[in-house]
Amino acid sequence: MVSLFDMLVLFVGAVCVGFVSAISGIGGGSLIVPFLVLVLNYDIRVAIAVSLLCMVISSSSAVSVYLKRNLVSLETALSLEPAAVLGAIVGANLTLTIPVKVVKCAFGVLLFWISIIMFKRALKSELHQHSTMNIPHRKIIAILMSFLAGLLSGMFGIGGGIVKVPIMTFILRLPVKIAVATSSFMIGLTATSGGIVYLIKGFVNPVLLAVLALGLIPGATLGAKLMRKLKPRIIRLIFSLILLYASLRLIHSIVV
Repeated sequence: MVSLFDMLVLFVGAVCVGFVSAISGIGGGSLIVPFLVLVLNYDIRVAIAVSLLCMVISSSSAVSVYLKRNLVSLETALSLEPAAVLGAIVGANLTLTIPVKVVKCAFGVLLFWISIIMFKRALKSELHQHSTMNIPHRKIIAILMSFLAGLLSGMFGIGGGIVKVPIMTFILRLPVKIAVATSSFMIGLTATSGGIVYLIKGFVNPVLLAVLALGLIPGATLGAKLMRKLKPRIIRLIFSLILLYASLRLIHSIVV
């Protein structure tokens, strides 16, 4: 049973997560799962399950804004998402069948590395951000990395944007705003695929899901509207700091 105080904390936290999710395109799961596990002491499998389904709701509210403003690259999304969906299903089943401490530690290190790369790129001029890889290689690498994004999504309850945004900005060379919007569009499909696995296994808490969803919707909508006014460099800086925070929380949860 969720107390009224917990509901209030959940709602306020969800508004903040929804806002951050929309402006960074990461889905918010890297914040929701540590929040539920480390602050409110929920079982990590329940946190992952609820987080995935919350991502479906929050990404939908933000994507409606992005689609109206033509910020979503549907061609990119349709080419990458099948691999992400497959990865999410595989990842969810892995989490439910094997210990995840080692995987979580490796994931935390990966997040830390990506956050440093994103931070460095945010400080560089856009003129120095061209790829030397040819287009066929970039597409193949992007699809493989999209599977990894789905795998991480299903295993840890994240939207997969932590990998998808770098894929689209670093490898496919999309503008950061287009990458964030497209990532948000893809997150709903990826999270649904992994969330269904947890739902079937009985790990979804409907009360938690309802309260978080009520907070995520207004937060994500506000973030989506504000994101267009931000400069790409600012979005990269925010994204790198979010990744750094998530990596430290993951590693800390394993050590203690």
